[in-house]
Amino acid sequence: MNSPKTKKVARKTAAKSKATKKKTSKKKTAKKKVSKKKTAKKKADKKADADEGARNAYSTSPGIGTSRSWFSRDAGASAWLWLALAVIAGDQWTKFLIVSSFDEFDSVTLLPMLDFMRLHNTGAAFSFLSDASGWQRWMFTGLGITVSVGIFVWLRRLPARGQHLLAAALALIMGGALGNVIDRMLWGHVIDFIRVHYQQWYFPTFNVADSAITVGAAFLILDSLIHREQTVDKT
Repeated sequence: MNSPKTKKVARKTAAKSKATKKKTSKKKTAKKKVSKKKTAKKKADKKADADEGARNAYSTSPGIGTSRSWFSRDAGASAWLWLALAVIAGDQWTKFLIVSSFDEFDSVTLLPMLDFMRLHNTGAAFSFLSDASGWQRWMFTGLGITVSVGIFVWLRRLPARGQHLLAAALALIMGGALGNVIDRMLWGHVIDFIRVHYQQWYFPTFNVADSAITVGAAFLILDSLIHREQTVDKT
């Protein structure tokens, strides 16, 4: 027969064993809860990333996007519109100075290869179609407005980051086109005044707007070449 002392020790041992099991069970339960929370958090993060990627792809796809993002002031690469406005302002300011200081065909030599000479161009950039009978005024006005509207839409559909060279190119072309459109609508001709020459060779007279269009076109070509190289490297 077990003595009372032995029974007492056995009860204490059983109680300790039960407490230990209970404690171990609580730890396992707590670990399971933590593990479940971590798993749920990872799933939620993955879902959030997937949703954000889907929203970005949706909003930047041509012809797709919510009306709120489209009409927001900073939609797409709209921040680059400041460059177009700067081109227009610079172009009109320089033309104002030339008109205020020169009569048509007046000139001043700045450098051996550079003159300022006021000329009225009824054609396109660099005097293209300047000898036409007058129909070109409205054709080039409509073309300039159409191109500018298309570029405006293009800029707002570009991602806000990652395509700075393309956005700058489009903004330069848009500013140059609108600078010359303003001239055609106000005066019926474009005011050119930058004249580059070498000995007896003369480059067609141009202005700030023409320069912006040329630089923008060069940026477009450069952006196309860069993206083509990146595509070749990936393949």
